[in-house]
Amino acid sequence: MSVNAQKVSFNGEQVSLKQAFQKIESVSKYKIAYNATQLDVNKIVILNQKNVDVLKVLDAILVGTDCTYKINDGYIVITPVQKGTVRKIEGTVKDTKGEPIIGATVMVKGTATGTITDFDGNFSLDATDGANLEISYVGYQSQQIKAISGKLLAVTLKEDTEILDEVVVVGYGTQRKRDVTTSIASVRASDLKGQPVSSMAEAMAGKMPGVQITQGTGAPGSSLQIKVRGTGTITAGTSPLYVVDGVPLAKDQLNTFNMNDVESIEVLKDASSAAIYGSRGSNGVVLITTKKGTSGKTTVTYGGYYAWQSVSKKIDMLDAYEYAELAYDARNNTYVDKMESINRKRIAAGNSPLPFSISDNNALRLKNSGNDYNTIVPMELIPYLNGTPGLTNTDWQDEIYRTAGMQNHTVSASGGSDKIKYYVSLDYLNQDGIIINSDFKRYGARLNLDVSEGIFKFGITLNPSLTIENKVNSDGAYNSNGGGVVASALHSSPIFPVYNDDGSFCFAQNSWSADTETIMDDGSIKRGNSQTQVWNPVALAMLQKDEKKASRIFGNIYGEVAFLPSLKYRANFGVDLYNDSEDTFRPSTIPLSNTKGNPESIPEATSQTSRIYNWVFEQTLSYNKNFGGHSVSVLGGWTMQYQRDESNYAFANGFIINSIPTLNAGTVTRGNSNASEWSLLSALARIQYNYLGKYMITGALRADGASRFGKNNRWGYFPSVSLGWRISEEKFMNSLEFIDDLKLRASYGLTGNFNIPNYGAQGELAYYSYVLGGSSPDAIKGAAPKSMPNPDLKWEKTAQVNVGFDATLFKNRLTLGLDLYNSNTYDLLLNVPVPMTTGYTTRLENIGKVNNKGIEFNISTNHQMGDVTWSAYFNISKNINEVKALGPGNADIISSGSVGNAYFITRVGEPIGSYYLPVVEGVYKNQAEVDASLHYVDSPSNYGLADTKPGDFKFKDVNGDGILDISDTDRAIVGNYMPDFAYGFGANIAWKGIDLGVIFQGVYGNEILNLSRRYFYNHEGNMNNYKGALDRWKSEDNPGSGMNVRANRVSKGQNGTTSTWHVEDGSYLRIKNISLGYTFPMSLVNKVCLQAARIYCSIQNPFTFTRYEGYNPEVSNRNSVTTNGEDYGVYPLARTISLGVNLTF
Repeated sequence: MSVNAQKVSFNGEQVSLKQAFQKIESVSKYKIAYNATQLDVNKIVILNQKNVDVLKVLDAILVGTDCTYKINDGYIVITPVQKGTVRKIEGTVKDTKGEPIIGATVMVKGTATGTITDFDGNFSLDATDGANLEISYVGYQSQQIKAISGKLLAVTLKEDTEILDEVVVVGYGTQRKRDVTTSIASVRASDLKGQPVSSMAEAMAGKMPGVQITQGTGAPGSSLQIKVRGTGTITAGTSPLYVVDGVPLAKDQLNTFNMNDVESIEVLKDASSAAIYGSRGSNGVVLITTKKGTSGKTTVTYGGYYAWQSVSKKIDMLDAYEYAELAYDARNNTYVDKMESINRKRIAAGNSPLPFSISDNNALRLKNSGNDYNTIVPMELIPYLNGTPGLTNTDWQDEIYRTAGMQNHTVSASGGSDKIKYYVSLDYLNQDGIIINSDFKRYGARLNLDVSEGIFKFGITLNPSLTIENKVNSDGAYNSNGGGVVASALHSSPIFPVYNDDGSFCFAQNSWSADTETIMDDGSIKRGNSQTQVWNPVALAMLQKDEKKASRIFGNIYGEVAFLPSLKYRANFGVDLYNDSEDTFRPSTIPLSNTKGNPESIPEATSQTSRIYNWVFEQTLSYNKNFGGHSVSVLGGWTMQYQRDESNYAFANGFIINSIPTLNAGTVTRGNSNASEWSLLSALARIQYNYLGKYMITGALRADGASRFGKNNRWGYFPSVSLGWRISEEKFMNSLEFIDDLKLRASYGLTGNFNIPNYGAQGELAYYSYVLGGSSPDAIKGAAPKSMPNPDLKWEKTAQVNVGFDATLFKNRLTLGLDLYNSNTYDLLLNVPVPMTTGYTTRLENIGKVNNKGIEFNISTNHQMGDVTWSAYFNISKNINEVKALGPGNADIISSGSVGNAYFITRVGEPIGSYYLPVVEGVYKNQAEVDASLHYVDSPSNYGLADTKPGDFKFKDVNGDGILDISDTDRAIVGNYMPDFAYGFGANIAWKGIDLGVIFQGVYGNEILNLSRRYFYNHEGNMNNYKGALDRWKSEDNPGSGMNVRANRVSKGQNGTTSTWHVEDGSYLRIKNISLGYTFPMSLVNKVCLQAARIYCSIQNPFTFTRYEGYNPEVSNRNSVTTNGEDYGVYPLARTISLGVNLTF
């Protein structure tokens, strides 16, 4: 055996040169000879090479010694470097096929002298005869040769077998990446590092084609939405199945896991790869593998960072003086409209019209309008209209947002022996929210232990965690559930302060409606109603309590027996125990809504808990055999899983004081408790065959029996097959020398959707109250059927065909892949009307079809030029979603949004959940345009009060019937939340320990229903508006932008109807992360007893390029499949700047 083929391991050991030589001699057949007067053999070095060639270890040992070595007759002879004459050394570098390698690095070992090969693989540099030259290139094994002048050196580099043998997790096992015949996306631990995020899902964004990761909210600790290859269901769940270390998660809450513990994440995208998970694979499968221990001396690592977070975008709102002008304009127009209507009525009655002018004072306005307080100008606005300087001008966004800290610390240890390997870690995350009084904390620990003895092997994984979250009611409209903090801040009038003079919270705008003061002609003050109430958003955030605690114990224990080297039995038992509690309290200091004088409210509190008990037991038998160019892998097994969900809820009020927020201090007036359970029994099988690495086939079958489905259809069967052809190995491809590897793939698979209610197939009972008795009736509870049973209910099924290829080109410099897929989901679960004689209105049935088809492309490259290495990647995917069939008659499914006139439609031939709205064609510039087209005409009894006028929206007669009915027939499909395509790209460059990386993510072609525009562009002047309100219609001579309606305290001409005016382009390009790091040289870190040290800084979400006017184009307030894409106020994303360090001891 050559010395180059012999291996040695050092596990972070601090040894002398002499001790290192002795260990090398003990594992090799060579003796090491040296002159002790020429080499300090007592010099201490720290070595951490695992199973590395002896010569590579010698290279590391002799760094900085001015010594070299040569091999002679069973001896490795170490001698001083000869200071000979520098001569020109020339040579060429090729691969095993004889093709030149461009850009290979050629270095004189132990020096900074080096060069790179040219386009023909040639190199030339100055060195002494006998000097060691090291030749390296990404994807190839490095090689050393002796420098010889006057001779053309020929170097042949071999491919790095570690790259060729890279494996991916495929579900119930692993497979060499180059042999995979299905569509699987993968990211490694190195791809996730350095990002200051609380969830690993956020770090995955933009890195995998066909996997869309949406961060709809920036609330600390919030979950992200992962969608694989579009939406294939209407009523069932859309989340993928998450499997951590072989155990399916009971709850998709990834923020309980520490991202630093993750080794790799694979996403099974096509049905063939996901079919091994059967009834739960339709939405894709996310496989998360955590780090394992390695044999050798214990290695301790620390990773930590501190970050500063700030709101990534502020919305440009009107200031106090601009707002006052808008409010004044709105009331003037309302006064004019009202008086024109009144005068039409007077003329019709034979009376003379009343004279009026916008210069009329409030008393005259009330008198003329019949006490219509929408026509008056509130006295609080007068100083602003007069231009008085120095008045209150509150920027409410500045008041609720803050610069918030964030820190994360992880300590881990890994080591062991050939028989015992372990990985342990502790982590702590503390994230303050950018909205005041919000934060998230996580405490976690992990133990991964593997023990082997002869043919036996067993292990345990244990991951307890605790999260504590203080929440604010950030999402929703200004008046939802006491007021969404974000919407309330944007709605709040800038003329009001945050605090009163005495330091208490100012709630004047909450009672402004009831406390509006009007100065009459005689100087008296009259109060009336002309404003919309808004709570002080700072008070909402600071005074209310909403604390959520969640504990999780996630674990797994397995045993394995190798009956033969090729035959293994494995048993696995996993648990996921999840418990959470949430307590809220609303104190009396938040006043009653719209009540004169802002009286205190009655305190309210809630308490709710939920518990999930989930276990899974699996047994598998696997057989793997290689013989005569054939490779066979067979897997068979069965699994059973059980889950029970429990919850409790209680509501109390009547608290006497605010200082005791627990329910026992109040009166519990309502509550409930729930419990449900499900079970799953499965059998599975898979066979993989490979011949000569050229021809590959995989077949799999899973049978699932589930308690959720009807007794006549409890079992479902999910087969799959995939084929692979490494066409680059065929002789007819030899002439295409630029192709290193080319593999064609094709697959077909059938999967199911398990995400339906536990008792969807069964008839359920519900409690109802019945009033019985005479003069003092009592409410008596009784039970009655709630839902109609369906014993034939079965899985939604997805049949998917996938074809694609994987290729590496130009000496492994370029890697690319392409996938085309067509996915048909059928037997959709829909509520179908049933005859009234049954006593029910609908029944859940399997009817309906949805199709998703698309294309995915990815390309990456890596280069090394001397001390510079760089890599880049790009991926893009397009998915087309289409409803193919619905219920009886393919009737449209119309769904209401968060406001009554915002509708979504699910229609055959269209994507699920499209926006179904009236179409705005512009704003009428003058009365002639109004008269020349269809427009809204008010009821005759109102004498034209709400007739369309110049400055109102012009709506399209969508169905062309000559009748404008925007509440019903004159609606159109005007967009949806699904993008035309999604993409991501990034790059990394490193030079002498300095590394710089950047990650981009984006989508194109989706629309957002920005319901916030209902208020921020309503121009009623009853609350603040977007800055764009300055460009509103003011007159025929000043029509503004042509799409901005006139100001009016009471929206007329149906200007307040949700329409295409509220639909915005949601396309965006986001710089997701920029990071800059420095890895200290070994010569320095060894002096402080470290193996490695790196410092870095990064910026998360520094810039987003979009035309969307809201905070975040990824927003969606609603998780319903049929009503996706609303923005009604949401917690914005944070821009995060962090400083971090990674240390290895």
